[in-house]
Amino acid sequence: ASSCDQELQSALEEAKQPQKDNVFIPECAQGGLYKPVQCHPSTGYCWCVLVDTGRPIPGTSTRYEQPKCDNGARAHPTKTKDLYKGRQLQGCPGSKKNEFLTSVLDALSTDMVHAVSDPSLSSSRVSEPDPNHTLEERVVHWYFKQLDKNSSGDIGKKEIKPFKRFLRKKSKPKKCVKKFVEYCDVNNDKSLSVQELMGCLGVTKEEGKAETKKRHTPKTNTESTSSSRQ
Repeated sequence: ASSCDQELQSALEEAKQPQKDNVFIPECAQGGLYKPVQCHPSTGYCWCVLVDTGRPIPGTSTRYEQPKCDNGARAHPTKTKDLYKGRQLQGCPGSKKNEFLTSVLDALSTDMVHAVSDPSLSSSRVSEPDPNHTLEERVVHWYFKQLDKNSSGDIGKKEIKPFKRFLRKKSKPKKCVKKFVEYCDVNNDKSLSVQELMGCLGVTKEEGKAETKKRHTPKTNTESTSSSRQ
C-alpha cells in the first residue's frame, strides 16, 4: 500500500489541473499513516478508513457530520511492532529499553493477578480472556480497559495520567519513563490505541509468542504478593 504522503502529493498535483477541483485529497498522520476520518469537502461526505492503507471501512460514511472512527483500525494489525523497531526511546537505549519493558509487563501481570483474585476489586472489570491471546496480550488488553474509563477505544490525555504514575512507580530504569508515552503515540494524536500500547510494550501476535516467552516469565502468586508489599 502506498503511504498517505505519496497519495497526498499526487492528489495535490492532480488538483492543479483544470476541471479537477473536486479531487479527493487525503489527510495524513505521522509516519505515512492516514487519519482515521477522511472527508470529501465538495460532497460533504466523511468516512472511516484503515489508517495503514487508507481503504474506506464499509458502512461508516456520513454526510455533513463526523463519523466515529477507530483510531487504530488497520489492514495489518500485526505490523504494529514494526513501527517501533527503528523508533528511539529518548534516554533509553536498546538493552535498557528491554529491561524497562520487562519491568512494566511484570508489574502489569502482577496487578492483573491481584485484580482477578481479589473480589473487592470487582470494579476492575476483568473480562473473559480471549483464548487466542498470549498472557502478555491479555495483560495489555486488561490494562487498556482499566485506563479507558469512557470506553472510547482510546486512552485520551486525562486517562494517560494514571499510566504515567504507574510507570514512575513500578518500572525501571527511571530514565526510560520520561518519554515513553510520546514513544508509544506513533500517530502523534495525543492518545493511545490498544495497538499502540501493544506495540510500544513489545507485545505482538505471530512471531511474538516465542519471543515474549523468552523475555518475560510471569511472577507466581507468592512472589507477586511480596513484591507488591515492598
